[in-house]
Amino acid sequence: MSNWIEEYSYLDLKNGEIKFICDDDQDMIEIRYDDGMLIDVGYVEDDRKYYITVVKSNDENGWQNPLEIVEVDLKEVLSAEIQKIVIKYR
Repeated sequence: MSNWIEEYSYLDLKNGEIKFICDDDQDMIEIRYDDGMLIDVGYVEDDRKYYITVVKSNDENGWQNPLEIVEVDLKEVLSAEIQKIVIKYR
């Protein structure tokens, strides 16, 4: 297991399925739920920030109307912020 993935191994996903894509990339982590909800985590290099985006459904409507977008400046707190979002929406 890659070191960057280990950081997220303790998360309680509340029955979500996590997919690791690429460290420090626009497409980094996805957490999917049976009801269609998606928590997307990515890094935008131009902004030098991580973004946690919550959509009710992984379709055009869901992405046009996200439930929440959280900006995270420091990678050291990213896993804790992801956990807060999972708890809030699940």
